[in-house]
Amino acid sequence: MSQIGLHVAEAVAIYAIHPASTPLTGLLPPATTVDLANQTLRQLTGIQSFFADHEALDAFLSAVTTPVEQAVSSEKQWGDFQTPPKLARQVCDYLAASGISPRVIIEPTHGVGNFILAALDVFTEVELVYGVEIQEKYAWRLKMALLARALQNQRSVTKIELYQDDIFTHQFAERVRRAQDVLIIGNPPWVTNAALGTLGASNLPVKRNIKALNGLDAMTGKSNFDLGEYVLLRMLELFSDQRGTLAMLCKNAVIRNILAVLPQRSYKVANIRALEIDAGKAFGAAVDASLLVIELGVATPTMTCRVATLDKPKHVQRVFGWTHGKFVSDLTHYALVSAIEGHSPLIWRQGLKHDCARIMELADRNGVLVNGEEEVVEVENNYVYDLLKSSDLRDFVARQARKKVIVTQHTLSDDTTQLQRHAPKLWSYLTQYRDAFERRKSSIYRAKPPFSIFGIGDYAFLPYKVAISGLYKEPCFSLVLPIEDRPVMLDDTCYFLGFERYQDALFTASLLSNSLVMQFLKSIVFQDAKRPYTKDVLMRIDLVRAAVQVSFAEIQAHWHSKDYRPQAFVIEADYEQYRRWLAASSRKPESAQLSLELF
Repeated sequence: MSQIGLHVAEAVAIYAIHPASTPLTGLLPPATTVDLANQTLRQLTGIQSFFADHEALDAFLSAVTTPVEQAVSSEKQWGDFQTPPKLARQVCDYLAASGISPRVIIEPTHGVGNFILAALDVFTEVELVYGVEIQEKYAWRLKMALLARALQNQRSVTKIELYQDDIFTHQFAERVRRAQDVLIIGNPPWVTNAALGTLGASNLPVKRNIKALNGLDAMTGKSNFDLGEYVLLRMLELFSDQRGTLAMLCKNAVIRNILAVLPQRSYKVANIRALEIDAGKAFGAAVDASLLVIELGVATPTMTCRVATLDKPKHVQRVFGWTHGKFVSDLTHYALVSAIEGHSPLIWRQGLKHDCARIMELADRNGVLVNGEEEVVEVENNYVYDLLKSSDLRDFVARQARKKVIVTQHTLSDDTTQLQRHAPKLWSYLTQYRDAFERRKSSIYRAKPPFSIFGIGDYAFLPYKVAISGLYKEPCFSLVLPIEDRPVMLDDTCYFLGFERYQDALFTASLLSNSLVMQFLKSIVFQDAKRPYTKDVLMRIDLVRAAVQVSFAEIQAHWHSKDYRPQAFVIEADYEQYRRWLAASSRKPESAQLSLELF
């Protein structure tokens, strides 16, 4: 059986369409033409072109004559989660209750068609339903669903145009592009372009830098994006000038990304809402997701989003988005602490990146170094440093490192082949695993010396640090002190500031731990993000402004609350000196030292 035959047979089996119990017998004789068959089914279903060619018609006639059982694939190769009919109906009911009455409905990735079916039930005055879907099996399931409804005396009087096509390249007819009172509805894929590429699927958008990232960001994690995000951006590019509504289910991270790029776009959008859903219950997906609703074609665009739930859409929990040129997670809270918004006078750095943990990270077992392969490692000690990971940064002072790490370079420009002469044991050890280093996927290692690392520079070797995990929801700034008179390294899940002087590190850790800074972070950080705390976020903390508002007494109170006694005698005059040092640092030009920002 051909591929199309399998898809048609599967759809027929799902909707139990059999000629013996339907008017199809006689309406579609075996010798009928494609045009006549389309005309017949157009009258039944509203679908303007049910069969693309004779192969499709023959497959249909064969399936309804001798239907076969066909297993339904549950694979997520295309990153799709088919919307349950109950949820699709709830969305449509909410839109109708909000006063939305579309003339044209567009579903850019219709899948099995549950949104289209629900919309036809709710929006009975709609004139045209326009659906696009790249997967042939889903296109046939929607056709069969509409046919099954028609055969149960639920004939659609709405004109329905279905296109099996790629939404990333699909050309909408001009009459659709210029339509008014449009409702763009659906549930685009929730998978990222990187994940989909790994799966080998072919529904990837044309490769282009849609976020206008700089060279380094485009090479790293920032260039990865959700396919649903791309679909939303394309719909906004095509239809934001037209009067209507966009209502799509998507991950909360996608909604944030859409809001974040609004100042760079000229979309005529307003009244943006994110209505949270239970994605675990609806899709079995452990992800935060919402119904994104956007009013299109407005005269005065807005760039904020109200957050509620689909079950209680009128109960607004918070508002996030843009205010005074800043992107924040809670406008109300931000207004109370925005005084410390600015630019950090000190440069936050990301920790070491090597992508070879089993080789580069070592456990110290009573003085014996062991790698991830459970092999004893004997290398020159001056290339091995204590290492802190995110899970080690849970207290005001990070007192113990559970791992050690091999550091092959002091700066990014160091030629690692010099290790062959200066550290022969280390060179021999690394050479054993050359293949593992060469298999590292990130493009940042391309054309670099063997065994290169990133996130390294003079700043990494400063004796005192203040560090934070980028991964945890609740921020904790930890004071990192030397171990055995040697600096401690951080891994690339962490961000840090480096200091020559203990007192500067102590005051900075204490200042960052103050409730003022914590409230500020709460107002700008999205805690459900994969990495809530990034360099971009941390650089927004103006330490000079914070130091003006936080007194020495408050600093001392924090030490007392943490039962911490400073290693040196510290008085208020030292804090004043620290404030002056911060102010002077804010006037210095930023270092030209390259700092890799991956997330």
